Amino acid sequence: MNHYENLAISDINGQSRNGLVQSRLRGFGTTMIVMGISFIFYYLGLFGSVDGPLNPDTIGLTLSTWGVTRFHVILCLSIMLVGAVAWNWVINLVCFAMGRRLTCTATPTGAVSACGSEVNRIRRVSRRSGKTIGHYVCARGHHRPDAQFHPIKKGTTSHFCWLACLAFLLIVICYA
Repeated sequence: MNHYENLAISDINGQSRNGLVQSRLRGFGTTMIVMGISFIFYYLGLFGSVDGPLNPDTIGLTLSTWGVTRFHVILCLSIMLVGAVAWNWVINLVCFAMGRRLTCTATPTGAVSACGSEVNRIRRVSRRSGKTIGHYVCARGHHRPDAQFHPIKKGTTSHFCWLACLAFLLIVICYA
């Protein structure tokens, strides 16, 4: 590994190898970008103190001329809230039904932990009962009647989205 590949690797304690000056410059650059974007939104009227196309009064007037009512806004925010809360449930159900995101639970002899490799679900008709049964086969050749499912979990962005939808919905219901 040469010196340039080594620059992006973190130390053992999690500290970046970049020095104080580099991290301060990165933070300063990020601050300047956010401030520039905020100035653009300010002069477009988003914060309500300057007349512009993004002024809340202008947005409200435009929406009312299009026929958008309070009910439409509540309906749209409610649908977005339900979608933001339930998207991972739907994906997990689909993945589970299709046999995706499953790993092997077989513990090889002498091993401390499970195999953990990805499995394929195989369905066949039982000779005894005539019913369709399923079992799982991993890449290492383990045949198991069960497998470990790894669901998709919501992250910070997802929780922020549904909380923002809930907050805007409450604002529209209570104060509009």
